[in-house]
Amino acid sequence: MAVAGEVQVRVPGRAGGPALAARLHVPVNPVRAVVLCHPHPLYGGSMHSPVPLSIARMLAETVTDRVAWARFDFRGVGSSEGTYDDGRGEVDDVLAVLDAIRRAAPGAPLSLCGHSFGSWVALLATARAPDVERLLLLAPSVRFASRSGPPLPRPPLSTIFVGDKDEFCDVEEARALADELGSDLRVFEGFDHHFLQSRRAMAEAALPVIVPEVASP
Repeated sequence: MAVAGEVQVRVPGRAGGPALAARLHVPVNPVRAVVLCHPHPLYGGSMHSPVPLSIARMLAETVTDRVAWARFDFRGVGSSEGTYDDGRGEVDDVLAVLDAIRRAAPGAPLSLCGHSFGSWVALLATARAPDVERLLLLAPSVRFASRSGPPLPRPPLSTIFVGDKDEFCDVEEARALADELGSDLRVFEGFDHHFLQSRRAMAEAALPVIVPEVASP
């Protein structure tokens, strides 16, 4: 599903990892660059999933001449090479796409945004990408994420969006995660895990978080 202004690209994997299918938009002199991470590959997640697609469309509609963005398929999804790696290799995929958008938009401040599984992978990627300034976790499926290993990273500026009807992360779980990460928390009343009630409202709320420059003249 094309979004206005995007071009289809292949992103080389890190350290010989699988090449990834991606769609990239880079205006002249962008003020911000955003990478969007999709939900779980084994449950139909792709760069065309409704939540990341809605945010890309909102970016195209409102800030297309000011903001660069990338959405991509994790390894094993669509025409991306490789196979699903239980979230480990997928962190490398995020880092590879961050490399690509750094090359395309050098100097632009970076934001990461992920939905469900994509939110966890994005969070873990921030531990290895300290230049990521902003992180938005959309409906992080807390009860299905492995909590073994080192403590979760604490990105500089992070926000969690969750619906009070979320089937995989209730509000108290999201609040506990927000406390652990030092994140802001926004609860969407009547929304489920997929923000079905109004993805446009979710995307409109996401923009000031991942692209704070939109509030500037």
